[in-house]
Amino acid sequence: MAKGLSKITKPLALRLLSACDGDEIWSCQHCRSERVPEDWIARLRDVFESDFSEQGSTIFEGGKRVSQYEGVRSVDIAVAVAMNLGIQIDPWVLSQNHRAAIVAWIQERLEEQ
Repeated sequence: MAKGLSKITKPLALRLLSACDGDEIWSCQHCRSERVPEDWIARLRDVFESDFSEQGSTIFEGGKRVSQYEGVRSVDIAVAVAMNLGIQIDPWVLSQNHRAAIVAWIQERLEEQ
């Protein structure tokens, strides 16, 4: 997922990881304000669609439901940060866990280093 992305400093990587909860979609502007590199934004951004039938799959902006939202999932930023720090993520971690659990797993691996 994050191969070929520019390297970032460890302090920035740690700050970005601490800001990720796994469930949020960061707007491109928010990514820039958090100093996410432009090539990361270009590679990781996508347009996401709400599923209004499930509360957990509905996207909100400013407290209002939206049908589509362009941005970067914070879990994708966390995975890119992990790869930047040399943390290998087993494919089963990505496929078998909720987004917030993936971020927690990455944070635990970082604490073990």
